[in-house]
Amino acid sequence: MSVVCKRCGRDGDSPPPHRVPFAGQAKADVLSGICASCWKEWEGMEIKVINEYRLSFLDPQHREMLQRACFDFLGLSQGRPATE
Repeated sequence: MSVVCKRCGRDGDSPPPHRVPFAGQAKADVLSGICASCWKEWEGMEIKVINEYRLSFLDPQHREMLQRACFDFLGLSQGRPATE
């Protein structure tokens, strides 16, 4: 699916859905507003965020923190935690 990226402003394909780990509206926001190139940049930054804050995927608060960091990095309006 082609999108106009909210981060870089360029036209591009959205990231592959299986690469976006969020559920519900958060996933839809990424797929409808972020290009694959910017998503790839986030994936590199994601590792740094996880390591810097020593996040654990077993902790719901850590998952929420990571999602907020993702939405901030990508310039999406709000990093709603996935509730599904």
